[in-house]
Amino acid sequence: MTTVTHATMHHDHKQWLSENDLWRCNISSWQEELRKAEAGLREIESALKEHEQSLQTHAAAIRLREQDLRAHEHALAEYERGETGAELISLAQAHDKEAAKHKQQGEAHERIKRHHHNVIAHVRLLQKSFTEAI
Repeated sequence: MTTVTHATMHHDHKQWLSENDLWRCNISSWQEELRKAEAGLREIESALKEHEQSLQTHAAAIRLREQDLRAHEHALAEYERGETGAELISLAQAHDKEAAKHKQQGEAHERIKRHHHNVIAHVRLLQKSFTEAI
């Protein structure tokens, strides 16, 4: 058994109390950071909802383009069968514009895809950091 002097015990107590003060100060700072992080998460949640809306808008735009393409294809098939194909002339004149629209939609799709993959990767990293043991 070791003999601990009163002076050693007083020194240890002062040291420990000093460390406790530091730890409480750390915790106070962490709590403030946590409040700010929670506010940031609310902003992230709002941004995720906006992202979901942009995905729905993009999907709707793709569906509308599909309808236009199918109508054009139908008019082309009518013309080839010898039917009137009255819309074909105007559709043929607009074909270059349609090609440009399709290209723009493809470029938008790629931008949305990159953004989406980036967002999901960051969310997964955040989720993983919370599921790992402390």
